[in-house]
Amino acid sequence: MRIGLALTYLYSGFSLIISTENWLGFIPSWFNSLLPVAPELYLKLQGAAELLFSLSYLTGFWIPVAASFSILEFSGILVFYGIDLISFRDIALLGSAIALFFFFLEDKDNG
Repeated sequence: MRIGLALTYLYSGFSLIISTENWLGFIPSWFNSLLPVAPELYLKLQGAAELLFSLSYLTGFWIPVAASFSILEFSGILVFYGIDLISFRDIALLGSAIALFFFFLEDKDNG
């Protein structure tokens, strides 16, 4: 699960930074009006954060923290973007993040 999430975030993080224009359509119009920065900058910052999540999952460092942010991100996507024909991917990634959170939280408590 760690590697799967790491690769997902590695791909999306780089894509958000390099091909920002491809992701603009995924931001709901109502959310654009709430952003304190231009949507392009927001997506680049999101990409940088996702690269940090990827690094966390790859190194095993701060996994409960990265998983918490992943849970928030995928929950937000499902709630605010809505359910569509490809939401099954977000649901699977959300489930992986939840499992990692509890696994590594429990592992930390036991050792």
